Amino acid sequence: MEDTVNKISIKNELLRKSIHLSSSVVPFLYYFVERELAIYVLSAACIILILLDIFRAKHDAVGDLYLKFMKPILRGHEIEKNNSFFTGGTYITIAFLLCVVLFPKPLAITSMFVVIFCDSMAALIGKSKGKHFISNKTVEGSLAFLVTGIIIIILTPKISDSISEYYIGMVAVLLSAIFELVPLKIDDNISIPLFFGSVYLLLFNIFL
Repeated sequence: MEDTVNKISIKNELLRKSIHLSSSVVPFLYYFVERELAIYVLSAACIILILLDIFRAKHDAVGDLYLKFMKPILRGHEIEKNNSFFTGGTYITIAFLLCVVLFPKPLAITSMFVVIFCDSMAALIGKSKGKHFISNKTVEGSLAFLVTGIIIIILTPKISDSISEYYIGMVAVLLSAIFELVPLKIDDNISIPLFFGSVYLLLFNIFL
């Protein structure tokens, strides 16, 4: 029975993360468009998703219809109205907007990729291979987060031409992997990219 539950959980996590990974279109497109346009589009998306969350929370008919289609990819705390007002999709859209507003364009793109791919790999490896727990996270998931983040740092655009920026990015990823283990009440779709981007920018300003 337990194995069946775990298989269902992993299947739902794969479905959830496949949708999560599809949001990578946002940083890809941001590379080619102006910052102002990205802010307008993401602001509009945030408003739509926030209104949807309000309607599903306040109106049972809307909430029931939403759950009928979306329940397989929602976590338990997203289904319970008293536990979470916004879904992960709303949080990550808000995070994307904040990244664009707060960080230089190359760093905003990298921060988005970090929360998309590092978080996805950490969740998938943690659920399928995780055996060593710290709080409610796994060491295996954190290692997946770190390795994925290093690959992202190697591949994504940089603020400067200095090779030292790659080392700054890797340190920021390492600290973010450690930070991800901390049990916070803030949704990690927001906390991870903002923490990573803030640490990266701080180190960049100190050393470069």
